[in-house]
Amino acid sequence: MINLNKPDQTATIDLTKGSSDLLVRAQWVDNGDDKDNDDLDLRCSILMPDEQMYLIDGAYPCSLDDVPYARHHGDVQGASTEMPGEEQITVARDIAKRMGGPVALCFSVYSAVANGAVAVATLKPRMKMSFGSQEVVCDYDFTQNADANVDGVYTYIIGYAIVTEDEVILAPSGKTSRPGQEETAWPAWHGTSIDVDISGPAVFKGAQANYAAKYNAKKRIERHFANVPQQATKKGLFGKLFS
Repeated sequence: MINLNKPDQTATIDLTKGSSDLLVRAQWVDNGDDKDNDDLDLRCSILMPDEQMYLIDGAYPCSLDDVPYARHHGDVQGASTEMPGEEQITVARDIAKRMGGPVALCFSVYSAVANGAVAVATLKPRMKMSFGSQEVVCDYDFTQNADANVDGVYTYIIGYAIVTEDEVILAPSGKTSRPGQEETAWPAWHGTSIDVDISGPAVFKGAQANYAAKYNAKKRIERHFANVPQQATKKGLFGKLFS
């Protein structure tokens, strides 16, 4: 097992030594504050060679048999002292071959406002990527970052990777959203590498899902995920957006 705890560290997984799919697990712990606020959501922004972007999460689990060739295993709500929380995503080992070129994966954890006030850093999120006997852990300590260790920071990027037909190059990340920001992780191609930012459209789940379009319109976010329906914001008689 390789343990990465600094943003500039990388590790390589050799895809020629096995035929299983890639398994990614995001894990977090109860911070012991006696509040029911330890429900994180694992998300993955998937950037294709043609710059199309897909979102994988509990609400948009997708499939290993169709684009984007990845599947979320389901929403896990909360963690306890005895049992850390864990959500999983499987990525097809041959995703790059199927898509005709390298694919970028950006993994993040998200804490919705409805979960209650919590500094996600205190939940110590980390990720593991496994391929056969090869395992890499991205274990950046967010508590070292004063900007991340506060309530109201909802998105933490825990790791990102570039997948080719032969290998995965994986690295941790210490990036977080700004306080109150609901934007999603958004990688972009920079030659053969990627730049990672938190500037994608807000995506909410459950009863809050309809508020995403309003939020994105207010923030003038025109980016969208190929697999997430764009819900039109209602207009008044004179064409102005409702506030």
